[in-house]
Amino acid sequence: MAFNLLPGNLTNVSAIDNPAGLIAGPDNFIDLYTVGDKYEKALIPQLHMANGRGKVMPFLKLMGQESTYASDAIQHAEEGRLQTVATGVTFSGNVFTSPTEHTLAVKDTVLISNGVSEVQATVTAVSTDKIFTAVNDIGANFSIFGSDPVTVLCDFSNSYEKGSDDAVIGKRWNPDVYENFTHILKKVYNISGSDMVHNSWIQTPDGPRWYNHEVENSSILFDNLSEYTQFWHKRKASGSAKGVKGVLSQIENRGNIGNEYIQTIDDLDDIAFRLKQEGSCREYTIWHDHAQGTYIRTMLAGVNSHYAGGGNFGTFANNKDTALMLGFGSVYISGVTFHFTPWDLLDRPDMFGSTQFRGSGLACLIMPTGRKNITQDGNSVAAPYLSVRYRSENGQNRKKEIKLFGPGGTAHKKDIQTTHMMSEFTNQLVGANEFFAVRSGVFYS
Repeated sequence: MAFNLLPGNLTNVSAIDNPAGLIAGPDNFIDLYTVGDKYEKALIPQLHMANGRGKVMPFLKLMGQESTYASDAIQHAEEGRLQTVATGVTFSGNVFTSPTEHTLAVKDTVLISNGVSEVQATVTAVSTDKIFTAVNDIGANFSIFGSDPVTVLCDFSNSYEKGSDDAVIGKRWNPDVYENFTHILKKVYNISGSDMVHNSWIQTPDGPRWYNHEVENSSILFDNLSEYTQFWHKRKASGSAKGVKGVLSQIENRGNIGNEYIQTIDDLDDIAFRLKQEGSCREYTIWHDHAQGTYIRTMLAGVNSHYAGGGNFGTFANNKDTALMLGFGSVYISGVTFHFTPWDLLDRPDMFGSTQFRGSGLACLIMPTGRKNITQDGNSVAAPYLSVRYRSENGQNRKKEIKLFGPGGTAHKKDIQTTHMMSEFTNQLVGANEFFAVRSGVFYS
């Protein structure tokens, strides 16, 4: 056979030794994942380390839209429910006191229940935003309720005489304003000047680019820290660097929470019912750990257990080459579709898969898909449920700034190269009432 000079090495990368006239600087630095993602996608599966490497929180990329912001904080407003229901209302005679604002006007018709009996009544007077007087529409009093608190459907009906004036007062909706704050994350990596010879050069369609294994690892770790912060960070109570409100803390404060694993169809049905009560989204993704995935597989496989008295939904053709797939990608239950995605970070022994963290950590996160209407900058917009924001102003984007000092970078007196990495970011979570966080143990009280 004739000699065949191959254009690359076994990793399919063309290496350049000491390209003439080039200095390893910030303008030609590249990381291996960028090489794979931009130029050589077939290389991505080969970028492997013994215990895993690279992005560890993919859902922020898959589920969260990226955008920018210009100030130290971002705000948006969400309107509550269209109708008003007052719960825990106490009464004395015909006078009712609500723990929340009732938004009622004279001549409004309300429906009152104590869980056993219902009464229709008409508002005759409004004393304050929380106190009103009503009369029973059948002429009786309200003794049928005893002394227990009642629930009042405030937006039920009204009734006016022919030729009467207009309603006394119009109803207004005061939206709730939610805010999140900027977060600055930094990391530094130093390497001696003599070790800079360990740089590797790669030829790309855009010219030679260099990388260094240690800098590469620091860059990946920095990205992971950024993603941990976006999701898990709790805004500090004091200090000048309070930081961002993480996604999880916002869900815990404004959304739905649960303890222990989802194990039965009834458990999943309860979640579907709650989510249907909370909003209009009917499609969710459940990001789960290994144990929750096992419960889901067992739960759904049991639905088809004909031998155990369950339903039989048919058979499949089998032969010796058929692989039995024991996982489930999605399920439709009670009008809601749930998609299942393993979240490896929750099982990693060097992170939240550590023994004690598994006892207090997340079993799963349930995220809605699509968009939700909010008010932002005075305009009504359809925003994604989760946005990952990076600071950008006057043409400067602070998503990930890398500065090199020493050989190849800005000169300084030390015989080292210093790599500074910095990012400024925040996130925006809208419709938190349609999210669900479930802990693996009895965490929430």
